[in-house]
Amino acid sequence: MRSCYFLLAAIVTLAGCETVPRLNIDPGTQQQAAKGLDTFRVTGGLGVWTDEESISTRVVWQQMAEDFDVYIRLPAGLSSVRITQRNRQAVLRNGSAEPVSGQSASELMQQALGLGVAVPVEQMSLWIKGVPGEQAEKVQYDEQGRLVSMDYVDAQNTRWRAKILKYTTFNNTYVPATILATGGPYNVRLVLKEWSTDLDNIVAIKGAESSGERLRVPSR
Repeated sequence: MRSCYFLLAAIVTLAGCETVPRLNIDPGTQQQAAKGLDTFRVTGGLGVWTDEESISTRVVWQQMAEDFDVYIRLPAGLSSVRITQRNRQAVLRNGSAEPVSGQSASELMQQALGLGVAVPVEQMSLWIKGVPGEQAEKVQYDEQGRLVSMDYVDAQNTRWRAKILKYTTFNNTYVPATILATGGPYNVRLVLKEWSTDLDNIVAIKGAESSGERLRVPSR
């Protein structure tokens, strides 16, 4: 297991060393631009792991204001999961099973993936824009006005520590490319690769899933 942690440390270091084109915007403008990023689609990978288990998935995330639509392709042999939130009402669709609704997208995902804690989906909808959210604690920014890290305590009293390890650029704004969050025994790594303002019918999206390539969890 010690080698796994060395591998994770190496990945974190390499992520911090990669260069990103420097934008000619001041820190205040960057923060306002991140908050104003309301409509987007981003594809990538999601890894959730502990010392004993791991889940690697492909993910397509579409967002419009506070509403989001997240498609998660689980490993071979397991059904895909789709979580939508509209007007603060969440709906989970898990394969051919009947849709399940509730007020917490985080708790619905917890049930779908069989996790011991709820992955903070609602907060992630802010983190992927580089915004900490009103409930964040110990918020840190870099000299360019980009969010670096924050703490968040969820409804289950789990304290999450989220770090943005790498940024890229989209629409003349810095946006996160790699986010690492830890809460309880769980680590969550979100890799955001392709950003777009074009929203599609998420059921019909094939580009992010067609290759069959799976994101490798960094500690495995």
